[in-house]
Amino acid sequence: MRVSITHRTRYRYTSEVIESQMEVRLRPWEGPGQRVHDFQLEVRPAARVRTYMDGLGNRVQHFNRLEPHDELEVVSRSTVETWTAEVAPPLDLFPVDLLLFRPPVLDTAAVRRLGRRARLGDPGSAHDVVEALDRIAAVVASTLTYMPDVTTVSSDVEEVLKLGRGVCQDFAHVFIAVARTVGIPCRYVSGYVAPTPEEAFVGASHAWAEAWVPGRGWRAYDPTHPGLGPEFYVRLAVGRDYRDAAPTRGVFVGPAVSTMEASVEIRPCQPVTDGL
Repeated sequence: MRVSITHRTRYRYTSEVIESQMEVRLRPWEGPGQRVHDFQLEVRPAARVRTYMDGLGNRVQHFNRLEPHDELEVVSRSTVETWTAEVAPPLDLFPVDLLLFRPPVLDTAAVRRLGRRARLGDPGSAHDVVEALDRIAAVVASTLTYMPDVTTVSSDVEEVLKLGRGVCQDFAHVFIAVARTVGIPCRYVSGYVAPTPEEAFVGASHAWAEAWVPGRGWRAYDPTHPGLGPEFYVRLAVGRDYRDAAPTRGVFVGPAVSTMEASVEIRPCQPVTDGL
């Protein structure tokens, strides 16, 4: 699919603040199955934007706004093409750090109970690992009900499982926790999903998980959209959990209280034929 994406994030403050420092992971990833044809980032009030690559391979843009302000808006505009691509052979490295736990991805009794239902056979067998991951995705989808506004970005998996409800971020965190309890490295992915790319979509960004399969590399799992092909997703960033891959995060100086509003608009684009 080929889509244009506009992602708007607006911060409002109850009084003027200074020294806003912001990191954004809004430029779509580029690699097998995904190509970025255009990307623009706009900051209001204007600020100089710099870029670096973080330790997880994400392209991060960051800026400071030193002058007083009571509102800050970040707008990214992307044109992205996705398709189903063969996965490149993985490096001969085992991602041990993606087996570790930290909030919000916790190793709890409730998580371990779900992990026993994965019934992982040989952890060195790609076939057995994929079958276990498929069972984990089904277990998470049947355990949780998608419901907005019942959790926050800081909710951990214990809270989510007690509620039995949450959003894509919560589903991804629970999937990651269960996979790690049975010894499968797993990471968080932020981005967008367009289940009907021929129609315009207005909503929010999305999150899912990728698990490490021996001999095959990373394989995507989204318990909120079971069976949806990889060409319907646009990847932004990866991390151990939400904190590593959040589209925007920052701090400011001042006694104000901040509120954030974010919206995503995805529109279909006509494909471009090479050579025309």
